[in-house]
Amino acid sequence: MTIRLRFIAIPLVLALLALTASSLALADEGDIEVVEATAVSQFPDGILFSVEAESAGVIDEVRVFIKKADQSGRSSYRSIEVEPGEMVSGETLLPVTGGGGDYFPPGTKISYHFEIRDKTGGVVRTERTDFVYEDSRFEWLTLGDDLITVYYYGEFVEERARIILEAARETMDNMVSVLGIAPTDPLRIVSYNNYRHMVVALPFRSSAVSQDLQAQGMAFSDERVLLIHAFDPTVTGTVSHEFVHLLVAEAAGGSSALVPTWLNEGLAEYGNIDKTDEYDAALRYGIYTRRIRPLWYQQTFSGEPEDILIAYGQGKSVVEFMVRRWGEDRIKALFEALRHSRDIDTALMRVYGVDQYGMDSAWRRSLGLEPLPSPEQLRSREEAAQSQAAPVDEENVEQDAATSESEQEQPEAESTDPSAVNESEAEEAESQPQATVAPQEEEPGGSSSPCSAPPPGGSSVGLGMLGLLAAPFTLAGIPFLRRFRKTGRED
Repeated sequence: MTIRLRFIAIPLVLALLALTASSLALADEGDIEVVEATAVSQFPDGILFSVEAESAGVIDEVRVFIKKADQSGRSSYRSIEVEPGEMVSGETLLPVTGGGGDYFPPGTKISYHFEIRDKTGGVVRTERTDFVYEDSRFEWLTLGDDLITVYYYGEFVEERARIILEAARETMDNMVSVLGIAPTDPLRIVSYNNYRHMVVALPFRSSAVSQDLQAQGMAFSDERVLLIHAFDPTVTGTVSHEFVHLLVAEAAGGSSALVPTWLNEGLAEYGNIDKTDEYDAALRYGIYTRRIRPLWYQQTFSGEPEDILIAYGQGKSVVEFMVRRWGEDRIKALFEALRHSRDIDTALMRVYGVDQYGMDSAWRRSLGLEPLPSPEQLRSREEAAQSQAAPVDEENVEQDAATSESEQEQPEAESTDPSAVNESEAEEAESQPQATVAPQEEEPGGSSSPCSAPPPGGSSVGLGMLGLLAAPFTLAGIPFLRRFRKTGRED
C-alpha cells in the first residue's frame, strides 16, 4: 500500500513542478513589475504605445507586439528605446498613414502586449489587450450589435447612423445566402458627416488623382471596416455597395486578393439595395463607342474615369447575366472553387464550364455582340503589330483613350453596327428594374477612382462610392450622374 502511494505521488510532484516552471516562463522570470502600459490614438499619425516598468535587475529591452485583431497569423513587434536601469519608461509611435500594410483606417481593431526583459534573464509579458484605432478629432458614439457597429459623432446624427445600419443589415440578409457565408467576426462602419472630415482618414493618393476624384465610401476587407460619407444623398446605395465588398472578401477567404475587380464590383452592384442607372448608361456608351474591354484584362480597373465607369457597367451586367443564366447558387459554388483552386479561370471552368474568355464571349452574345478573339489570338496580333511597327489607323487612335493595347483589336471583333448595338443594350438595360437618384451637388474638391481599398501588399477591393467632379463627360448625350465607385484596395 505504501509503495503504491509513492508511485502515484512522484508523477504528481513532477507535474506540479512543470506547471510552475511553465507559468514563470510565460508570466515573470525575475522581479519585473509593469507599472503602466497603454495605447493611445494619435490620429492621423498613428498609435502611441507607452510603457513604464521597474525591476530589481537592470531592464534593458522592451518590445510591443501588435496584431490586427480580426486577422490570424499576421503580427509584428516594435522595439521601445529605454535607458537601461531598474526603472524605465518609453514610448513608440506606430505609423498608420502609409501605403499597403502600414495603413490602418479608423475603426481598425488591434490587439497588443508588451514584453520586458532585464539583464538577469527576467522577462514579463503583459496580457493581450484589444484596442480600436479611432479618429481622435471627434467624440464617437456607437449604434448596432455584436456583428455590425456604426460609429458616428455629433448632435442629431443618430437617425442617419440608423439608416446606415439598416442598409448594412438588409444587404447582409440579401447576400449571405448568395455568397454562402455566415459572418461571425464584427464589421465596423465609421460614418463621417462630410467629405472634408473623411478625406483626412483615407489612404494617401497622388494630388493628380485627388483633384479628379472624390471617394464617398471605402471598404477595407482585411480590417473589416467601412468608411462612409453619411450625408451623401445616395448613402444607402453607397453603404450597400461597399458592404458587399466586405462580404465578398469573407466568401473568398484567403483568396480575396484573387477575386477580379469585374466580379467584385459586379457583385457589389448586384447586392446594392439602392441602385441607380448610371452604370447601365455607361455600358451602353461603351458598347456604342466599342470600348468594352475583355474580362481577362480587368483584374483591376484602370484608365480614364470614363473607362472605369464603363468597366463598372460591364461588371454589373456580366454578374446579372451569370445569375440569369445559371442561378444564384452558382455564385456560392464559384467562391468555394476559388478558395480551393486559387485561380479565377479554374474556378469558373469548374462551376460554369467556361473560363473568363468563355464567360466574356457568352455575355457578349447575350447582348448581340460578336465575341472577341481568344487571348492567344490577341497576343499574336499584338506581337505581330509590334514586330512590323505598323502605323495605327484612325479608328484605333480614337480608341486609344481606353489606354489598353487590346482595345485596338476590339473594333475588328465587334463589327456589329454601333447604332444597332446601342439599341440592343438599351432594351436589355430597360428590362431590368432600376432606381434613379438625382445628381448630387458635390462639395468643392475632387472625386476618387474605383471602389475597395488595397489589402496589405498592394491590391485593392476593397475604394467606394465615388463622385466625378472634374472634366464633365461628353458621353454622346447620355445623361450621367456624376458618381461612381472604386474597388480598392488602388479595388
